[in-house]
Amino acid sequence: MSPQICWRTVLLSTTAAMVVGFSAPVAQADIADEAYQPIISHLLIDVMPPKLGVFYDATSELSDTIGDFCADPDADGLIDAQGAFHSAMDIWQEIQPWRMGPLVANGRDQHIEYWPDKHGTATRQFRKLMFDKPAAYTDPAKLSEASAALQGFPALEEVLFDDKRASQLISADEDGIYLCQYGQAIATNLQTISGELRDEWPEFARAMSTAGPDSMDYPTAKFAATDLYRALHEGLLIISSQKLGRPLGENEKDAKASRAESETSRRSLRNIEHNLIGLFALYDGKWGDVGEDGTGLASLIDSSLLDRSFRLNWQTVQDELSDLPSSVGELLEQPDGYAKLLDFASQIDFLTSLVENDVGGNTQLGGGFNSLDGD
Repeated sequence: MSPQICWRTVLLSTTAAMVVGFSAPVAQADIADEAYQPIISHLLIDVMPPKLGVFYDATSELSDTIGDFCADPDADGLIDAQGAFHSAMDIWQEIQPWRMGPLVANGRDQHIEYWPDKHGTATRQFRKLMFDKPAAYTDPAKLSEASAALQGFPALEEVLFDDKRASQLISADEDGIYLCQYGQAIATNLQTISGELRDEWPEFARAMSTAGPDSMDYPTAKFAATDLYRALHEGLLIISSQKLGRPLGENEKDAKASRAESETSRRSLRNIEHNLIGLFALYDGKWGDVGEDGTGLASLIDSSLLDRSFRLNWQTVQDELSDLPSSVGELLEQPDGYAKLLDFASQIDFLTSLVENDVGGNTQLGGGFNSLDGD
């Protein structure tokens, strides 16, 4: 029998933490600890597991599709493989902000997606990989022990979407054959990781949902619920500081689309669209056809006006995003693209301030740790 995992330790040990302050909420009676319990159970036991199942199915389909393409490479097969990549990446981007438990244990999130890569580690390692063509990296099990920069979605994106690589794949020359084998190993490894994530989540969810004096992880339900609030808050901060802030740069002259996430596959803003879906589920309690409206953190908001205002502002951000192209690169090619991107970043920042002040204050979960310090 494997030793019991202390999930709270797993979460906090993955990042450098610091205390951050929030605006003081209006004085109100303390929320009873038992009020947090149904939110934790609903989000972690009812809502997340079906999505992890979808993620596993998507990575399985991705692995199968790439295998079919490699067996008989042609342009249509590559389009199918790219489509399977997008489907798997969509659901990953919805799950990605829930940075807790099995998602971050042993750096699993980095093995799924090594990003941001500030120092170009993946580019250097990929170049060396193609020069040496080690057979070990066509074996999913051996690849799983390699550098995170050579695993996951960014590495597979380089294989499937780079124009030069795409030509090699279809022509099935020496490089193309190796790329196909390597790409299939990445996809199969992603399938394995997503299966582990799906299988490990229930134990973590039980640890969270049984918070109390007897728990080795969470002494109170409020303490456990703070991780849900932090996921919502930090998810928006990541969008602002990394997914938008990095390509925006210091000014328009410093802007660079290549610093955006998933820019090779031209889906950096599409990623944010799906991030927002997963993030709003934390607040609302409903995620697509899973869950129920108002059963997430929103159930702790005692002001219907505040709740309606928050939902309206969130919808405004989503509507704004729907009018933008799917990537930062496409947007910056427009004459007023930088201004539009800057305006959208400002809207994300405003939404973040609402989470910090209104949601954090009214749920009494605001404050605590910011694991993004130093990122």
